[in-house]
Amino acid sequence: MRRLQAALVLFCLAMIPTATRAQADGEYERTRDVIYGRKFGVALTMDVFAPKAKHNDRAVIVVVSGGWFSTPEAISPLFMMEYLKRGYTVFAVVHGSQPKFTIPEILEDMHRAVRYIRSHAGDYHIDPERIGITGVSAGGTCRC
Repeated sequence: MRRLQAALVLFCLAMIPTATRAQADGEYERTRDVIYGRKFGVALTMDVFAPKAKHNDRAVIVVVSGGWFSTPEAISPLFMMEYLKRGYTVFAVVHGSQPKFTIPEILEDMHRAVRYIRSHAGDYHIDPERIGITGVSAGGTCRC
């Protein structure tokens, strides 16, 4: 079931017109695969989206998750655009997935990501006390 959900997400992303993607690319800088931690030989990663035009020193963490399954392929820049237009730096966090990892372990991954972002706030030009979090499906249930 989880693979079906991931396949559906990837299919929907593939349907987005490439012209829209190209237009969005000029408005932000994307840093892929930033490692925020490791566990059991697995790198925990996130992509960082920073607006090029206006910065407001705030950040939003987007939990990339559906059915407690998380993959970098599910990161959609278009989902981040409204935040970027408003000056937010966006952290798209990928966590360990079920069934290999349990929900408490996944929650610990998210806590680790928040600690990493706060400790590197100066590198990303954000205020460590002005960070929000959002997500959909299982990503919307994370309380970090």
